[in-house]
Amino acid sequence: MIQKFFPSSLYNFLRFTNSVQLEKIVLDCGAGGSDPKLAFFHENGFKTYGIDISEESIEGSNKFCEKYGIRLNIIKGDMRNIPFDPDFFSFIFSYNSIFHLSKGDCITAINEMYRVLKKGGLCYINFLSKDDYHYDDEDDFHSYYDDDEPDKYFNHFIIIYKEKRQILKGNYFNTGRTCILDYIVKKP
Repeated sequence: MIQKFFPSSLYNFLRFTNSVQLEKIVLDCGAGGSDPKLAFFHENGFKTYGIDISEESIEGSNKFCEKYGIRLNIIKGDMRNIPFDPDFFSFIFSYNSIFHLSKGDCITAINEMYRVLKKGGLCYINFLSKDDYHYDDEDDFHSYYDDDEPDKYFNHFIIIYKEKRQILKGNYFNTGRTCILDYIVKKP
């Protein structure tokens, strides 16, 4: 068993997934790194898959898996072209990853998530708010959003949960971030 806390937004998403009568199969888009959030879903009985574009990040998650004796099935892949068949996953999430794409690429990635998500499936994505402490119009590495701006990306989905998470002291789960926009959407 992995003894650690995960971000509260993932506990919230888990609560929503438990209300859906679909097979517990989840994809993490941006799954790599030394602290893969996909492990949270593994610990909660999900069949897990992940994609990451970075070999270095995948290596970090492989070391984590070795340490805990688990298999998360993280492979090299790009969320703008997800290497899985249509309607394969019941649940998808992208935690602190999609905002590394341009806004145009975010649309492409969300359309790909829609394609591989089963009917009735849920998707959790978080975006950086322009109210984040680090917001700078000249930032070439992150996309920042006005409060309702990401709504337009979910035209094919039903938005079932939306929250602006503003951190008044500290930061968002040790990321240095101070303001996040959380979305949970459903494929009708």
